[in-house]
Amino acid sequence: MGLNNIHKTSIFYRLLSFSAGLFFGLFYRRFIILGKENIPEGKQTIFAANHQNALMDALAMLFSYEKPIVFLARADIFKKKMVASILYFLKILPVFRPRDGAETMNQNYETFQRTSKVLMSGLPIAILPEGTHSPIKKLQPLKKGICRIAFMTAESEGFESEILIVPIGIDYTHYSRAGTDLLLIYGKPIPVSEFYHLYQENPQKAILQLRDRLSEAISALMIDVRQDRFYKTYMRLAEMIDTISSLNPRKKRIERFYETREFFKKMDTITTDDIEWTQKLKQDSDAYFILLKRNGLKEKLMHKRIPKLAGLIVSFLLSLILLPIHIFGMVFNYLPYKLPVILTKKVRDKQFLSSLHYGYGFIFSLLWYILTGLILFLTTKSLIITTLVLIVAAFAGLFAFYHYLHLQELKGRFKLWKLSQFKKGTFSQIIRLRESILETLNQKELLKNVKFFGKK
Repeated sequence: MGLNNIHKTSIFYRLLSFSAGLFFGLFYRRFIILGKENIPEGKQTIFAANHQNALMDALAMLFSYEKPIVFLARADIFKKKMVASILYFLKILPVFRPRDGAETMNQNYETFQRTSKVLMSGLPIAILPEGTHSPIKKLQPLKKGICRIAFMTAESEGFESEILIVPIGIDYTHYSRAGTDLLLIYGKPIPVSEFYHLYQENPQKAILQLRDRLSEAISALMIDVRQDRFYKTYMRLAEMIDTISSLNPRKKRIERFYETREFFKKMDTITTDDIEWTQKLKQDSDAYFILLKRNGLKEKLMHKRIPKLAGLIVSFLLSLILLPIHIFGMVFNYLPYKLPVILTKKVRDKQFLSSLHYGYGFIFSLLWYILTGLILFLTTKSLIITTLVLIVAAFAGLFAFYHYLHLQELKGRFKLWKLSQFKKGTFSQIIRLRESILETLNQKELLKNVKFFGKK
């Protein structure tokens, strides 16, 4: 599939999308999608999401929609002919920006014509309107390009067709790591037709109003921290907020998202009215988290009771029993897991880490399993045995990864127990600092379900 028939979907694209989607589902522990009822049926649709995690944001939109999407990306990545061919195959169109040179802007008209053709064919298009990714949970100012595309597409159709922009909020528990949670929320569609009349009278004013409307809609679907000065403090305090433990993991992740977002909104209001209070909270939380780091502890360990030695020993023995599965999964999957880590060691922009880990991991895993599958089949002469071994190896690899995370947590619990028994002065200092922070938050009625060693 090339540029001229980008709205069509080949069998090769479908196979690649299916296999990449499976690996995407394995890459994240949970991929939670909300608001799919807001996706219009049979309408010309543009998806617009916040942008924190390079390629993963686009893939999140693609695999949540579960159908082909045409993406728009900056034109400078299309300079090499071979790269451009690959991008067209992946259903990505170029958008030229003023920085690309005034002479290139006319080429956008060709993109808009193709955009109109794509939308009329029934395929949605997707844009990340911030224009650049950011490591913080804050919506950057939106570029006007998405609005221009919507209006110029409508204009090419004589303003007779409805075009809907669907805002999307994306939230990661940790954007650069595998095995974390990804939450994607579809918002209510914005009818571009509401601005058609204004656009015909004053295009620039209509573009600005539509951009502001979209910005508000995306912000409402994400965690959008507006206080840059206290961003790190906010994120640290959010770690101390825990939701009801009886909820299942999926519901707990959703509840935690909304609770954190509400907590940040309240913090913004308080900070505006009483900045000295926030500054004091920042000092206390800085001291607390420095003390935790110095003793090799994570805040999440403080949400449970002080571990008992007997329980730790039992957990350790159970882990030893499961160690053979861990070792098998680790050894079999070592190369496709380790090579992406090695190849990305010198990557400076951390927002590209998970994208590169995912991309390299997908390619190396695919090649590795094809190669080992061929060797197994030639050795055993049995397709059933080969298939079973590969399935077991894949699940063992997943087990090894999550078992490693479990062992890391177990190590932390051992450290916490050791600290509580042999460094009681330091342990008491940590407790006092944490209780002081919680009490400070409680004074402003900011706590709901915060737990400390089993106590509410």
